[in-house]
Amino acid sequence: MDTKRTYIYRIEPREVDCLRRATLMTLVDLLLHTAGEDADRNGFGVRTLNLRNASWVLTRLAVEIDRMPAEYDNVQVTTWVSNVSRAMTTRNFDILDARGERIAGAVTNWAMIDLDTRRLLDLHQLPAYDSMTQDFPLPVALPARLSSPDAPDTFLHTVVYSDLDFNGHANSVKYLQWVIDTLPLEWLLKRRFARTEINFLQETRHGDRLTLRSAQTGDTLLCEIRNPNGEAVCRIAFRMA
Repeated sequence: MDTKRTYIYRIEPREVDCLRRATLMTLVDLLLHTAGEDADRNGFGVRTLNLRNASWVLTRLAVEIDRMPAEYDNVQVTTWVSNVSRAMTTRNFDILDARGERIAGAVTNWAMIDLDTRRLLDLHQLPAYDSMTQDFPLPVALPARLSSPDAPDTFLHTVVYSDLDFNGHANSVKYLQWVIDTLPLEWLLKRRFARTEINFLQETRHGDRLTLRSAQTGDTLLCEIRNPNGEAVCRIAFRMA
């Protein structure tokens, strides 16, 4: 059974930067929206899981971008599930322009948690979820386990109301925004996020005062966000082109 599905979006003015091209946050948000829509259509979306006091959480992401879509461009996002273990599932994405030319690809890892205990649940509990997996080639290399950069901490952000999602913790896209907003504008305008990897390690909650440490090696920038206890909650690696 071919369970690839394609979703069509338009890049709106609120989703672009000062060069009128989609931001990295916009592209990742489209991926997460597509994941939610497709899970709903297949019977294991958040609304269904909430009836069992459970929800999805993103644990890792890797996205490679050949070029960013521009304002008002239509994009096609095709998604499918390729692997399911007890604790983790892999969801993949191809992003095409209106002419059907590939502009980006992504791989994500997800876990299911109990909303009260915040502990991982067995994905094999989901009826027929195993039958959804498809053996198509991965669109990009799997996200790796990122290391901690050797750099001092700097103040970054206090988690506020607008950062929270339906799970009551900071939205996944917000971590990207917090880090990217610390980068030099000249750097962002002249370069492209060729590959971005994210490891989500812990939840962050309203009022958490977060710090950032980052180190650059060649075209790669490795970043880590820490909570008030000094524990890593998220690591991000950007490879620029």
